[in-house]
Amino acid sequence: MGVFFFWLSVSIPPEHATAVAAHFLEALTASPVSQSARRVLERWREAPSSLSPEYVPDPARPGFWTESEGTVEFEELFRPEALSVFGQGFIRTGAEANSWGIELNAEKGALIITDRIPAAAALHYGLGAERAARLPGHFGALFVAPSDVGQLLPALDAVLEHPSSEMLARARSWLKRGNNERVRPEALFSFIPRALRTAQARREGLLLLTARG
Repeated sequence: MGVFFFWLSVSIPPEHATAVAAHFLEALTASPVSQSARRVLERWREAPSSLSPEYVPDPARPGFWTESEGTVEFEELFRPEALSVFGQGFIRTGAEANSWGIELNAEKGALIITDRIPAAAALHYGLGAERAARLPGHFGALFVAPSDVGQLLPALDAVLEHPSSEMLARARSWLKRGNNERVRPEALFSFIPRALRTAQARREGLLLLTARG
């Protein structure tokens, strides 16, 4: 059985926004980018072809396959432990639920569940290094205050609206690193703008996180 990742969006009521923002910042501070992951990211930005989701023959073990150089470090960017633990408080119940009583449901949030790979990694790879660098937040993790939601939408739409067939193909190729046939690449590109519009309609803030299942 594979490891599952939950990319979640949840609207945050104004009365809880300050506290949630503080906890998000705390988890973010505890999630530094490793030097190896930073090198992979910088190399990808300089040479887009340096990163690939494909498996390649393992030179150390004839007849076996291994992951392409940099793929593990790249995915590491999207699943830091502290942010994952914080996110689990919004998908679990009882004693493990968040302390604000904020429930993730269809009215105020959404989920993309992926096997083996974080959904935000597939989105970033699909966008390509230059466009992905224009996304706000921390590799798929983001907090937006209620007063800032409307201001962020135009910038996000400029990056994520109308993905090209090449972008969708790249996102799909990364999704294939797990059993993700049911996840449409288009859903990755619309996930953040849709979450922002939900929060805007509710006049609330927004939290985006990847939590390991």
